[in-house]
Amino acid sequence: MKKTILLSLAAVGLFICLFSSSCNRRAFATGPEMDKGDTTWIAFTKSLKQRLEHDNVDLTKVQFYVDQKLTLRRTMGSEKGKVQSGVIIFDNGQYINELEIPAYTPCVCEHVNGDMLKISFDAPGKTLEFGALYNNNNFILNGTNWHNGTVDVEYDNQTYQVSCGCNNAAEARLVVRRNQVYKKDNNAKVVAGRKG
Repeated sequence: MKKTILLSLAAVGLFICLFSSSCNRRAFATGPEMDKGDTTWIAFTKSLKQRLEHDNVDLTKVQFYVDQKLTLRRTMGSEKGKVQSGVIIFDNGQYINELEIPAYTPCVCEHVNGDMLKISFDAPGKTLEFGALYNNNNFILNGTNWHNGTVDVEYDNQTYQVSCGCNNAAEARLVVRRNQVYKKDNNAKVVAGRKG
């Protein structure tokens, strides 16, 4: 009897843990402000970009992250020996160059052109474009041939198809740590006063 009660309590506890973690995951993936453990993330938006630029913050000095896992894939022909990023896998009779960017991988902005940012997760010059275009306030992947949640992008002088851990590459967006953007400058000058 005691074993049955203990097993039932353990099952209920496991169910509560699983339910709460799935709820947290859903809450984490939506909204402008997300909480992941002890870090609060906020979406990098047009209005936040404008505020930082108004405060003369150099966007190339800001630490960015992408809030979803991104997988870049390209089919290879005779260029199997020319892989510069990622790994080669054999899929459906074809060699595929695959590169994975886990969620919350730190990245930097190498170049700003209006509402387009060239974001680097790897070596300098290897960038993905993120933009806040077409009435979109968030900075999302910029590419062509959007189809079934994937998009074609230019990366390392090659065309890759990007898919997302969230099933739609258009939902992956740039985020920043809240405490990084809302830091207050504590180096205020103390005025000694003036005597006549």
